[in-house]
Amino acid sequence: MENTKLLNYMIITLVLLAFSVVSLSAEEIIPAAYSAEELAKVRAWEKTWAGKTIDKTNIDQVAEFMPESYVGIYKEPEKWGAPEGKLISANIVPYQRIIQTKGFLESTKKYAPLVQTTPYGGIANYAEIAGFPYPNPKTGLEMAWNMDFNNHGDTEHFFRDGPNINPKQRTERKSTQEQWFALYVGRTELDPKPAIKNNKKGIRRGTFVHMWEPPEFINTRFFNLRFLDPKKDDVTYLWYAQFRRVRRMSTAQRTDSIDGTDLCYDDEFFWDGPIQRNTYKYTGKKDLLCVRNQDMSKLTRPNGQGHGNGLMFERCNTLVVEAISKDPNYLYGKRVWYLDPETYIIMWTEIYDQKGRFWKAFMQINSNYKTLKGETTNNIAGSSFQDFQRTHSGYSTNDMKAVSLEISPKKFTITELQQAP
Repeated sequence: MENTKLLNYMIITLVLLAFSVVSLSAEEIIPAAYSAEELAKVRAWEKTWAGKTIDKTNIDQVAEFMPESYVGIYKEPEKWGAPEGKLISANIVPYQRIIQTKGFLESTKKYAPLVQTTPYGGIANYAEIAGFPYPNPKTGLEMAWNMDFNNHGDTEHFFRDGPNINPKQRTERKSTQEQWFALYVGRTELDPKPAIKNNKKGIRRGTFVHMWEPPEFINTRFFNLRFLDPKKDDVTYLWYAQFRRVRRMSTAQRTDSIDGTDLCYDDEFFWDGPIQRNTYKYTGKKDLLCVRNQDMSKLTRPNGQGHGNGLMFERCNTLVVEAISKDPNYLYGKRVWYLDPETYIIMWTEIYDQKGRFWKAFMQINSNYKTLKGETTNNIAGSSFQDFQRTHSGYSTNDMKAVSLEISPKKFTITELQQAP
């Protein structure tokens, strides 16, 4: 009898502890974008602005909450491909606190105290942790590591529509890709956690892409593997469907323009390279209008227009980090990241050329997705890319098919590349 009572007591205690980790301590584990006092001021501002549409007629009234370059897009819609007499417009919605999944919160609480740093700013036990390594970051480097660990639900499968746009001529070249993404380490949603077993090659993550448009690239496929060792370059293999040949891409091509767009391969997620390849400087906070909880059905974009309509902007007190490549010959002179402190996704980035001249600005579009585990994750649903030196645009939207699905490591192999769709 006593043993039964003790067992019941232990079970109840464990349930209560689990509940408190997820529900009661969520904001303590990962702080909110605003303090209570700051949020009160935001709510007061929202009484005037929430529910309003912003366009050329009133953009100056909210310009302090947007990058100057994008204010110019709303002021000169015709320059950015808007149909004659039409305005580029967006909507303002209230700020919503983003809460991470149960697994991500538990992982952050469990592993953040165990993070081991190296003398050169790395994480010595990178393959043994998950969640945000620095839930209360103090430096730009710590914020960059959090960006590297942000929650993708461990795996994703989606279709990406990403036209390459010439707004001056109101023309565009359509691109459609099917993508699979899988983490080998830093896993918080799928077993095994926090890492796949027997990862002898030391793989960090894999990406597989199948191209459906433009027609000349149909059925072309490639996969990319990122490794745990920062000194080890990515491995990328490409299958040219037209020639039925597999080719390994050179790492020097990561800064090449992708099919005439405003992007290079390092621009995925607004930074898609090893963290140690840059230096980082935290310069403070900036309250910006960000697209954090977009209803994707409300987005519209006339053909040839370089920026979408129907975006749902909400205020977010972003963390500003300057990222400069350690390679003096790198394509960009400097990137400025504006990080969401609740997701550590780069919501805006401004890019400067090697001479220090402002060049590009990109905007992230985030939305909420149901995982196959029954939870909700907030992640990238699209992006807006603008080259301000040549008045050129790109745009992407992701049609998410599944989050936290089982993806075999065999997906990221040459054999898989050669399989007929």
